[in-house]
Amino acid sequence: MGIPNLLKAFGVSKAMDYLERDPDANLPRLMDWLDKHTGAQLSPAYRNLFHRAMTDPDNNWNQLIRSMYTDIHPQVLKKIFENFVIHGGLLDWPARESSSTQGGQKAPWSVIFPPSFPCAMNCDGCGASIYGVRPSMEFDSLDQELEVRRAGGGHLFIFSGGDPLSLQEKIIALCNKYTDCVFAAFTPPQAITPALCADLLRVGNLFPAIQVDVDPGDAARASTLLRSHKLPFGVACRCTVENAHWVATEPYYRKVIQAGAKFCWFFTCPAYGSPAAPTREQLLDIHNRIKAFRKTMPLLTLDFWDGPSPSAAPQGGNL
Repeated sequence: MGIPNLLKAFGVSKAMDYLERDPDANLPRLMDWLDKHTGAQLSPAYRNLFHRAMTDPDNNWNQLIRSMYTDIHPQVLKKIFENFVIHGGLLDWPARESSSTQGGQKAPWSVIFPPSFPCAMNCDGCGASIYGVRPSMEFDSLDQELEVRRAGGGHLFIFSGGDPLSLQEKIIALCNKYTDCVFAAFTPPQAITPALCADLLRVGNLFPAIQVDVDPGDAARASTLLRSHKLPFGVACRCTVENAHWVATEPYYRKVIQAGAKFCWFFTCPAYGSPAAPTREQLLDIHNRIKAFRKTMPLLTLDFWDGPSPSAAPQGGNL
C-alpha cells in the first residue's frame, strides 16, 4: 500500500486533529507511525530527511511546519495536507519519479500556465515575444489543459503572465473544480484584496506569490492582509544586476519570514519587467546562497534560472 493510501486509511481528519492538538509532541509520533507502516518504501535518504523535518525542533523544515499550525487557518491547512500529501503523493515522490510518464516522457508534477496574453510586462526572453501574441485563454481552454496535465500526473499548477489574478473569477472557478490540485499565482500586490482573501479562504488551494519589488509598500499591505486572514502566501523576488548583492542574503530571508511568507521564488530571467539580469558570477553567488539557506532557514525557496543551472558549472565558477 502506498504511503498516501496508508494515510487515507489512517484518516485525514484524524491525522490533522492529532497534529492540531499538539504539533510539537505529535509530529514525531506521526513519523513513528509512518516508520512502522512504510517499511522499505522510503529510501534511507528520504527517511532521514522526513525524520529531521518531523522530529528535530532545531531543524528549519520542522520550524516551517510548526509555523504553519500557528499562522494558517485550520481549514486551509487541512487542504494543503490533503492535496500535497494525499492527492499529490508527496511522500511517494521517489516512486512517482521512477514511474510517472506522459507521451513516453517524464510527466511534470508542476506546470506553469500563462492564462492572459498579451502581457504588458515586456519581459526579456518571454515566450510571448518569441511565439507572437495569443489571446487570453478562455475557461474551457484552461480546463482542458488542466484535465490533460492532471491525468498525466501533474498536480501543481502555477499561473504567470503579469497579473493572472486580474482573471480572478476564472482562476477561482478552476480551483473550485480541481479541488484535489494545488494552484499558485505570481501576482502584483494590488491584486490582493479582501474579496480575493475571502475566495482564497473558501477554496483553500490557491496560494499567491506577491511580486514584492513591483511596489514594496503595497507588498507590505498585501502580506499583512493575507496574514490577517491566516492564508499561506509567498513572494516572488526578481534578481537583477543591481540587487544581486542583497537578495537571497540572511537579512532578506529574515525580512520575508517576518512578513509571514512561507515560500519564495527567486527569478533571474528576470521573470517580470525588464531590468538587466545578474551577471554569471552574480548568478552563481545567488544560487550558492539559496542552496545554503535551504539547510538553515524556515522558508521554502525555489530558483528559476535563465540558462543552465550554475550548480552544474565546473569548479572555479566558469559557466
